[in-house]
Amino acid sequence: MRRVAVPFIVYWGDADPGELIFYPNVFRYVMQAEHALFWGLGYTRQKMQEWGVVNPRVHVEADYHRPLWVHDRGVCRLWVSKLGRSSLRLDFALVKDGEDEPAVTGHLVQVFVDARTMRPVPIPEELREALAAEEPSGEATDSRGAE
Repeated sequence: MRRVAVPFIVYWGDADPGELIFYPNVFRYVMQAEHALFWGLGYTRQKMQEWGVVNPRVHVEADYHRPLWVHDRGVCRLWVSKLGRSSLRLDFALVKDGEDEPAVTGHLVQVFVDARTMRPVPIPEELREALAAEEPSGEATDSRGAE
């Protein structure tokens, strides 16, 4: 299934007074990787409007294994780990440059719903096929785009 890897830098504004990353900022890096994944598959805000669906997060979880400090650099890896009828689970790992073990791991679950009724709907088939497809060769890299 699909995956992306997006670089990150822990800036001063991302940290608490002790210069450790302020925990919710991890999810900003994850959202950037999530954006890169969907953007790379052509799943944009405009496409969502055409399909009449949105995909809110219904569960988010993270485990912090090693500290991330101001000026640390690394990569946020995000991959499709489970594809349900209307739900999608994305797993992630933030790995600092020069290290093998992740500093943070976790996952998020989103459910595709009708934009008006907020009731679950099947993942649009075009997107399902793109999410389920194997990577062309090797690991995907940063494919962020601007909307």
